[in-house]
Amino acid sequence: MGGLFLKLFSTSQEANESGSTADKMGETFKNMVKSPIFYAVIGGLVLLIIVVYLLRRIIKPRANAVSVVVRGGQIHKLIDEKSNNYFMAPFVDRLGAVISLNEKEFSSDKLFINNGPDALYQINYTLTYKVIDPKEFFKFNDNIQNLIASKLNDDLREFADAGNALVLVKDYRENASKILDLINKAISSYSVEALSFKINLIQPLGRK
Repeated sequence: MGGLFLKLFSTSQEANESGSTADKMGETFKNMVKSPIFYAVIGGLVLLIIVVYLLRRIIKPRANAVSVVVRGGQIHKLIDEKSNNYFMAPFVDRLGAVISLNEKEFSSDKLFINNGPDALYQINYTLTYKVIDPKEFFKFNDNIQNLIASKLNDDLREFADAGNALVLVKDYRENASKILDLINKAISSYSVEALSFKINLIQPLGRK
């Protein structure tokens, strides 16, 4: 009986202490909200967020690159290394892309050449290229390597089918400049220029 009384007393005391703690916390919060310092801190945080947001909307010129600002789905401004800083209008402008003007390269094995009716070759190559016109290039920027690889496969296969297969699968070193001219003709619509074309591996696939 005595143990039960002590247990009930302990439980009641803990409840009172818990309630007292909650009351104290509530009172502290009320006093804090009433303090001008509280609103000054909140205002400072909001102001800091706004300042950071506005600073991040400033586009600075970059060496050998062009920043494309888009407005309403269309190119609004091109910022190159000779431009001044540009502030993107909030909720209107966005940074569409930063296009590098440096040389780029990629490798692909998606080139298949026919040598007559019964032979097929897979060519692994590395292409080095650069952007010529950033404004025209922008619409191809996100998928340029796949576009180039597909275009080269189509145009070089057509060239090979016209009786020039050996130029690509055997005599490509002697015809390097001719092949590069063909490539540049093929990809000129993407506003890029091929600087070099290196064949890494030619693999016969046997009869078609």
